[in-house]
Amino acid sequence: MKRFIPFLFFINFVIGCTKQVDTTTSTTTTTTTSTAAPNIRFFNVMDYGNVSIQLNTTSIGDVAQYYPTTYKTASIGTNNLKIIFGGGTAVDQNIDLLAGKSYSCFVYRVGYNWKISVITDDLTKPTSNNSNIRVLDFRTQAYFDYVNLKFSSPGNSTLEYAKRNFLDHQSYDYFTNYKTILAGTYNITIYNTTVNLLTKSNILFESTKIYSVILMTQASQTAAEALQNIKIDVEQY
Repeated sequence: MKRFIPFLFFINFVIGCTKQVDTTTSTTTTTTTSTAAPNIRFFNVMDYGNVSIQLNTTSIGDVAQYYPTTYKTASIGTNNLKIIFGGGTAVDQNIDLLAGKSYSCFVYRVGYNWKISVITDDLTKPTSNNSNIRVLDFRTQAYFDYVNLKFSSPGNSTLEYAKRNFLDHQSYDYFTNYKTILAGTYNITIYNTTVNLLTKSNILFESTKIYSVILMTQASQTAAEALQNIKIDVEQY
């Protein structure tokens, strides 16, 4: 017994040293940091008319309703953004943008207050014969009611989104992620628990392209009217 105990101690000592060496070598990593400037483009999702945008004191110009700008070069880190409407500054806000990233900035209004929603764009192209899509809900006049969406195409799988609501991408950031579908021509049906609210037919999603499907409502309508008159805009990136 006196000889056996030291032998066990020696084995444990060797094993313990071996584990320490393995752990040290397995944690070696290499990281790279992008130094490319970020890019951002702007959408005016309200029907009050044009808004004027300044990015870091540089004028982007007027942005028409429902039409996006091209991507503009921004600064790494803090950027100042001003939204001008009716001759006055409606938004004066700093936003933080990461190097090498692309963003979409949506300009909208709740009541009398103008606001912005800045979302990261993943511009990685889908593989051949596929399209990437996401749904963004900016139904300012129908904020109170969830809607469901169904993308259907003969011969292709059906894609569904359940219980989407106004600005839900700001509470659940996975709604800004893209889903992959087979490229082709689709019908988009918006419905709630009782009725189909809208069907938009023959929308082409092209191979290797990226899309945002944007839901909007007219500012002049009541909430009940807006729910029955949802506007769909399909933007390609």
